[in-house]
Amino acid sequence: MKKGLKICGIVILCLYLIIVVFTTAFLLNRNQYGVSQFLDKSLLFVEDKNLEPDFKEKSLLFIGDVKDEDLKEGDMIFYYDTHTPEHKIKYTEIKKREENNGNEMIFTTKDNSLVSGQYILGTKSSTTALNMIGQFLYVIQSKWGFLFIVVFPLFLAFIWQIYAIYKELKAK
Repeated sequence: MKKGLKICGIVILCLYLIIVVFTTAFLLNRNQYGVSQFLDKSLLFVEDKNLEPDFKEKSLLFIGDVKDEDLKEGDMIFYYDTHTPEHKIKYTEIKKREENNGNEMIFTTKDNSLVSGQYILGTKSSTTALNMIGQFLYVIQSKWGFLFIVVFPLFLAFIWQIYAIYKELKAK
């Protein structure tokens, strides 16, 4: 019985440490727009129902980079809207594409916004969604969630280890 509890405790501790490491990595790899990026993937949380039916609320999206030449009219894209101070990420359809000075593509979206190719994260087809995991990671990556789920338990473990060392030294 004790051996089973010990194994269960070790498994829970390992899962907790994996979550802590991945959460910290997500937070450290944010770009200037607040989006976590790993290699050619951007991680985006779906916070509301604006992307339904394509993507469910509380999903975590892994958006793969696409080249400008691979984008065509009718593609659904995610892009950084740099025309607003918040730099929101929008999801819309490409209405028209045109080349600008031979070195950059400019896309006209369904809502008649002009988007440079450098501000496009990816397309619907280059996106993988993990449902309901987004809400969990969103809470952990919030200021208070990170404090109470990651920092505070690790601080308590650190204090407990100092106490155990002190107790051991006092016993000798």
